[in-house]
Amino acid sequence: MSIALLGEASFELPGGLFLDADRAVRTVVLRPLLGYEEEWLAQASHSPSAANVTRLLSSCLVSACGEPVSTDLVRKLLVGDRDYLMLQLRRLSLGDDVNAVLICPACDKRIDVSFRSSNTPVDWRVQEAASHEIVLAGRKVRFRLPTGGDQESLLGMEIDEGAEELLNRCVLDEGGQPLSTEERNAVVDEMERRAPQVDLELELACPECGHSFVAPFDLITFFFDEIRAGSKKLLREVHTLAFYYHWSESEILSLRRSRRREYLGLLNEALRQD
Repeated sequence: MSIALLGEASFELPGGLFLDADRAVRTVVLRPLLGYEEEWLAQASHSPSAANVTRLLSSCLVSACGEPVSTDLVRKLLVGDRDYLMLQLRRLSLGDDVNAVLICPACDKRIDVSFRSSNTPVDWRVQEAASHEIVLAGRKVRFRLPTGGDQESLLGMEIDEGAEELLNRCVLDEGGQPLSTEERNAVVDEMERRAPQVDLELELACPECGHSFVAPFDLITFFFDEIRAGSKKLLREVHTLAFYYHWSESEILSLRRSRRREYLGLLNEALRQD
C-alpha cells in the first residue's frame, strides 16, 4: 500500500476483481475528494450508502490496472474491496486520525473516542478466480462473492428478503437441484470465509459508569457525516477564496480540501500582516 495525503496514491485490493479469465484488477490509484464531491455528498444526505460509495469511487478512482474506470467497474468490485477503498479515501481526504463521540449503552453518557483509521483490521483474501465451488451432498455448487452492484440492487428490501435475493444473485449453479436451507447456509458461510472484509470494532470503557463494551464502528457512514457536517465551512471557504482571489466557484471546487486550506492559511497570514 502507498499513501500520500496531498495527492494520488496506489493501493492493492484485499480481494481483487476478475474481469475475465485472463484479466484481473489487483491495484488501483485513488485521489482525494475534491470540493465538487464534498458539495455533492452534502446534498445527497438521503441517498443510500451503497449508491454514494459507487458515485464517489467512480469519481475518485484514477486508474485500475490499466482498465478504464467506470461506474460499471466500480459496481463489480467486491464489497470488501469497496469498503477498503473508502477507508483509504477518507485517509487521503481527511487524514488518518478519527475523533468521534459514542454513547454508553449503560448510562447514555457521551464518550470521546480517538483512533487511527490505519489500524482498522482488514481480512486480506486475494481472489484466484471469478467464482468458487463448494461440494454439498456430493454435488458442486458454484457461486461468486457479493459486489457493490448487488448491494445497490437490494436497496429498499427488508433484511430477510434482501439476504434471500443476494444469495440468489450470487449462486451461479446449484448443481442440478434447488438448495435446502442448510445448504444455503453452508454457501453463505463459505462466501463469508472467502470474502475480503473490513470490520472495525472498538473496545471501550465508559469513564462515567465504568461499563465495558464493544461497539461496531461504521467508518464509511462516519466519513459521510464528517463531510456533510463541514458543508457550511466549505461554502465559507469558497466565498473567502472567491472574494480575495477572484476565482470562480468551479475553480475553487476543483481543489482538494488540503489545498484549499493551504491557500486560506496563506491568505490569513497575509491579512494579519496588513
